[in-house]
Amino acid sequence: MTRPTTYFGRWGDVPIDEDVRPFSIFNPVRGDTGRTNRKHHFISVTYMEGFTNERGRVYVYRAEAPETPHPMQPSAIGYENYYYSQPLPEGGQENHRFEDLWGSIETVWPETVRALQARRLSPAISFNVQGMQAIMRARVPATRDRVALMLEAKLRSEFKILEELGALPPEYERYAGQFDTIPVGINPHETLLAMEDEFKTFGDLCFRLCFEVLHNATDTPFLASDNPVCSYDPKQTLSARRPYDHSGEVELIFPITARMLVRGTSKRGPANAISRHRTITDKQLIRRLNRTIAQFAYRMTIAQDRSSDDLVHAHAARVPTIQTDVRRNGKEVRIHVRDVFGPRPVLSQYIDTPEKAARLEARLAAGK
Repeated sequence: MTRPTTYFGRWGDVPIDEDVRPFSIFNPVRGDTGRTNRKHHFISVTYMEGFTNERGRVYVYRAEAPETPHPMQPSAIGYENYYYSQPLPEGGQENHRFEDLWGSIETVWPETVRALQARRLSPAISFNVQGMQAIMRARVPATRDRVALMLEAKLRSEFKILEELGALPPEYERYAGQFDTIPVGINPHETLLAMEDEFKTFGDLCFRLCFEVLHNATDTPFLASDNPVCSYDPKQTLSARRPYDHSGEVELIFPITARMLVRGTSKRGPANAISRHRTITDKQLIRRLNRTIAQFAYRMTIAQDRSSDDLVHAHAARVPTIQTDVRRNGKEVRIHVRDVFGPRPVLSQYIDTPEKAARLEARLAAGK
């Protein structure tokens, strides 16, 4: 077979394996730039289809009301309008570039899942799984909100320093003494740009881990969520666990379907590849894995049935987030970030129009 063009450089030069195509052969750049698609999924529909029941629906547990899950079609959840849209220098906005990039990975996902169900191993299969893991780590609200919180902490600290130095710009002097509490909205474009670093960081992590596919042979399906890539130190107890703690031993889990899950470990090799398939009949192990998936959920948990209601309820109030410690040395600001499980943060609205600014000023004046 003639090797197709690779659009991702040497990293994407992966051989085709029978009917599994590496996503790197697809050109993620399309010419019809006039498209205005607005419904942008942060959880892939084709990914969620692996968790549907016989009616083609999943149970959706929203964090604010986990006691009342709703059966829904995958296309109806896990999206925001214009979630990936970016401003253009000449005005207007671009709505599809990121969607096209994700589409390269989503196109090959069904054939990759079928190969995993057949217990095959190949570089193309591993490559496509790593691609899906990467986008489901980098593009989700949990990750974008994390970046926004770091940027917010930086801005607050910088303006407090300017206030102490008596160097506040005139338009900000009215906020003196309020920089710890005043709403600070972060431009969502900044959190989109941060996804490149998130991809690189996740790629570096994968080169520390060897992966295996666990086939669930119990009657309890795997959960999924809007933040399905879970990584942590497996030596920590559940109550002491910190999300994304990669300082020592690392374990990573990623549910593929209700019947399959990828688990990575830093304890063995080869790195950055799926090396084996295993059948799991231990219900307690499935429950432990589901507990971790529920623990890492951000806005919603997704299930094929309601057999894990109690796990979802137990972890709905706390999500992966960060604590920031701002340290200063003169005018230099350093922000130390600690990943923790805590209440889901409520981010301030980004003010990008005079109308929004007027409404914010009115709320501040009213003391709300």
